Amino acid sequence: MSKPVMRIYKDSNDLKQMQKLTQAIWSLDPNYHIGDLAWQRYRHVGREDDWNTAIWQIDGNPVAWGWIQTPGELICQVDPNFPEVAKDVIDWFDKTTKTNEHKVTVLETEPHLISVLEDSLYHPLPGNPEVLTKISLDRFLFPVHLPDKFKGRHIKGSEDLTNRVAVHKAAFHKTRVTEESYLNVMNAYPYDSSLDWVIESPDGEFVASCLIWFDEVNKVGLLEPVGTDPRFRRMGLASSVCKLALNALIEKGAKTAVVVCTSPDVFELYKSIGFEQFAQTKSFHRIK
Repeated sequence: MSKPVMRIYKDSNDLKQMQKLTQAIWSLDPNYHIGDLAWQRYRHVGREDDWNTAIWQIDGNPVAWGWIQTPGELICQVDPNFPEVAKDVIDWFDKTTKTNEHKVTVLETEPHLISVLEDSLYHPLPGNPEVLTKISLDRFLFPVHLPDKFKGRHIKGSEDLTNRVAVHKAAFHKTRVTEESYLNVMNAYPYDSSLDWVIESPDGEFVASCLIWFDEVNKVGLLEPVGTDPRFRRMGLASSVCKLALNALIEKGAKTAVVVCTSPDVFELYKSIGFEQFAQTKSFHRIK
């Protein structure tokens, strides 16, 4: 078998290679979905110089990738058929990162990564893990009941860009998403405007939103992001916009949907729709 070759990409090919691996090894065990990578890469502009990305390939096919998102934090994915490459990824991270503390987050179902981190003297980091949930879509469409004169629809493309960004900013007040960056998102694979749903108030304002990324190969959709304008919370709009988007996903032939829950309140929202927990993240750190 050929030895893995590390390549550093400086253009969009890095994301394509990362998505290629993520799609090829998809199951509920790995921590990433092809849509997750697109959203994380394109939701902000002007951060390219902050990122270090490396791809490991064997015979031209990706078997691992590493992405240093902040000076001392790594996200990565390694094909479990090539667990030995995990050591190369961690060694690259250690050599590339100049901070005193290094942090790596993986999924509890990725023992080939956890064992390498432990062997490299990384220690579990206390804190609240993110909860990954799933729902089977082998079912009838979800019933949706909206308040009087509210309506749901998918966005029409760039003509809805300003309002789509406005509702995202209202829901996530610290976001750095802009019209420029969201347009980049819309131009990224596998974005599909027919899976980008909003709820309009009686005056036509976008007040809740749900974007689903669909991996057509593996028939799985990822909800990312979902948000509601604070002025319109406690009206069931978050649940409704998710169900509308999930119904559109079902009609495209999806078999499963997944979503990451960052807090107990978020978990309760998705639990009420029918999502079930299947894994948690685990964070590790090491002080130099």
